[in-house]
Amino acid sequence: MKISNISQIYKTYEAKPAVSGKKIKSGEKKDKLNVSNEAREFQIAFKAALSSPTIREDKVNDIKNRIENNSYNVSAEDIADKIMKYM
Repeated sequence: MKISNISQIYKTYEAKPAVSGKKIKSGEKKDKLNVSNEAREFQIAFKAALSSPTIREDKVNDIKNRIENNSYNVSAEDIADKIMKYM
């Protein structure tokens, strides 16, 4: 197979300059974004969740103490329910 006019093929794949966008005149409307109240509330709750500690030290310490004192009991039925929930 013979490829002729290779220079024309290269021109096809050359980088082309970026086209500048249309400039907005002072009287023209600009793009506008409206965020709903629900989205704002979600954002606040999400930030609060991220800033809260991932490990609840008070709960962990309570369970540790109960295990050491042999007073931590979980029913087999509760364990089975949790296992079935994830199946």
